[in-house]
Amino acid sequence: MANLNLLKKLDACEYPADFLVARLHGKKGGLFRNWEFLIASSNPVESLQDSPFYPYLRKYAAAGIWRFLRSEHLWVYKRMNRQLRKNFSPYFAYHEINTLITCLRHQHGKCEDEIVVQQLHNSLLHSDIQKVLVGSQDFTDMLVALELCLSSRSTIFCGLLVHYEKNGFRALEPFLREKLLVYILLQNKSSMLKTFFQYMVDFHNCISLAKNIHWQIEQEPVFINGGTLEPEKFKRTYLRKDLGAVLKSFPIACPEEDVSSAAELETKLLSLITKELRRWSYGRTVAGDILFYLWEQFRYTRNISMVFHTIQLEDEQVSKSIIA
Repeated sequence: MANLNLLKKLDACEYPADFLVARLHGKKGGLFRNWEFLIASSNPVESLQDSPFYPYLRKYAAAGIWRFLRSEHLWVYKRMNRQLRKNFSPYFAYHEINTLITCLRHQHGKCEDEIVVQQLHNSLLHSDIQKVLVGSQDFTDMLVALELCLSSRSTIFCGLLVHYEKNGFRALEPFLREKLLVYILLQNKSSMLKTFFQYMVDFHNCISLAKNIHWQIEQEPVFINGGTLEPEKFKRTYLRKDLGAVLKSFPIACPEEDVSSAAELETKLLSLITKELRRWSYGRTVAGDILFYLWEQFRYTRNISMVFHTIQLEDEQVSKSIIA
């Protein structure tokens, strides 16, 4: 399944991989480097006027930064040849998980369909899934349609409606996220993408554990298989309620590193993954170059969004939330 059946079908493109990589190197040159300048700026939008993010921020304000990322993913995916799309479809599908869940959140809150349509602007989600998400039926009917649509891809998605009716929407989000991530993990991937997703499973397990400890939730979190660490290791850490041990368990963390909050843990883990992907890119392989480029777009998007949503905080506090 070259597009996982979660992504939309696009016209074929047969650009050589090296040609695309050269284009991406050129585009990456437009990224800025001075995060401290942006954080200290009294007008962050104007501070980014020479960057590719500016048109989206000027037109759509802070929400525009995620529109930029969807547009960037679409731009890259359109220019991938058949083999590259097959290799990188799991990466794009992974990022579309957030789009799908955000749309469900809006529909559950009875927002206008137009808000959902905006969330789907330039989304790579399959057109069948998008049609379900913008339907005018009530939420339960929409969830039935979504389960039917996803179950046609895999039986792993069976039970969405039952889980929602039994546990409510708050429990549905992590349940669906887990199912989508497990489904993506089952797809054939290059060795580099396989390792990347192992790190992302570890990341999600670490964050689930940290939030559970921080909020003192009695119910044990659900840990996903497929990472470098077995779920049993997370369960043992959960029983000890030791947040500091979570980071030390991460495969590319230094033993002496420590964290004091779930938010700090998230930033630290994403910074470690960034460092590893940057190291892979030094090998100058097609997969390494493309993966690092895509991750950099995510890193910048996430950092800029963080700056806009913490504008009232002290600069030093905001700096600690930047993925290095």
